[in-house]
Amino acid sequence: MVRATDGDSTWGARLRRHRWYGVAMLCYMSASCATWPHSANVGRQQWRIDRGPVVPHDTFPRDCSLCHEGGAWDRIRKDFQFDHARETGVRLVGAHDGAQCLRCHNDRGPAGLFAKRGCAGCHEDVHRGQLGKACAQCHNEITWVPEGQVVLHNKTRFPLVGAHTAVACFRCHPGAQVGNFSRAPVLCEACHASDLARATTPDHALQGWVNGCERCHQPLAWDGAGFDHTRFPLTGSHTTVDCAACHAGNVFSGLPHDCGSCHLDDYQATSSPNHTTSGFPTTCENCHNTIAWTGGGFNHIGITSGCADCHAPDYQMAQNPNHAANNFSMSCEQCHNTTSWHGATFNHAGITTGCVQCHTTDYQTAQDPDHAANNFPMSCEQCHSTAS
Repeated sequence: MVRATDGDSTWGARLRRHRWYGVAMLCYMSASCATWPHSANVGRQQWRIDRGPVVPHDTFPRDCSLCHEGGAWDRIRKDFQFDHARETGVRLVGAHDGAQCLRCHNDRGPAGLFAKRGCAGCHEDVHRGQLGKACAQCHNEITWVPEGQVVLHNKTRFPLVGAHTAVACFRCHPGAQVGNFSRAPVLCEACHASDLARATTPDHALQGWVNGCERCHQPLAWDGAGFDHTRFPLTGSHTTVDCAACHAGNVFSGLPHDCGSCHLDDYQATSSPNHTTSGFPTTCENCHNTIAWTGGGFNHIGITSGCADCHAPDYQMAQNPNHAANNFSMSCEQCHNTTSWHGATFNHAGITTGCVQCHTTDYQTAQDPDHAANNFPMSCEQCHSTAS
């Protein structure tokens, strides 16, 4: 912008220094520059019934060409500049600064009269009074289209979160495209009735689930709902089981909670040890957890029966050494513990038989060096110890 010094008050300098995008009225289209009445008796922001807006021509120079061009003086010069704040006391900001002068200064009446009405003086209330008169709560002078609609909406009784932030306004407010934002219902089923009707896995309508969608669904996505199994918390592997595995035929009420109701087949098929013949209880949680059915840990506290009552099959199958062939005692606790059946440590105290009675297989299979080929003696204790 071309600027002049503050001491230069000539109209030529002022018009170069200040920017103006229009004039209140275009000097009456057919009037010549000389016939326009410049009256010192008519003040700024005044209105002449016979001519229309005078503002602010009463203090302007008589040379219309400083501002206008064209045979009828009906065009504003492109290089025309006017300081609206200095000349009128009203500072134009944002979109107002770039608006054509005639948008405000026209034949509807004095601009000052409409300015006193605030935004509604120029902007039609498309909301029909539904949102109040304080337009600045949503709109600003940079652009009339409101910015941050989600933030603004979060001040209402229905904050927008998740997928709701991307939904077009008219999906919930049918009249939004014409500015009608009448109060919409806030219950999920009011908008999601069609989703509710389509839900068949499980069948929501059949179960009587017709409201309270938020108990299972989240605003992030309608799919992938997570039910709160308060009566039977889902942990471990249960969290990945398909609903139908427990709720066959969409039956969701009256189901038992005990493990044996679902895992009876696992109970009956277990042979190491045999749960059925051993009379194990069906309170599976005593030994098993929800992480995996295998690898159960039996709590031996309070067990008064001997180990062989449960572990006879393990005794018969033991080959290294062969328990049955070597007539090992069935007091399993002499070598084994309740932590693990494998990795037992044999207590050799009191054993009077020779090593080879139990370790013949170890002797025959020893290759480095080959004990049998080299005719090593079978008195194992000459080289080996009971520790390893």
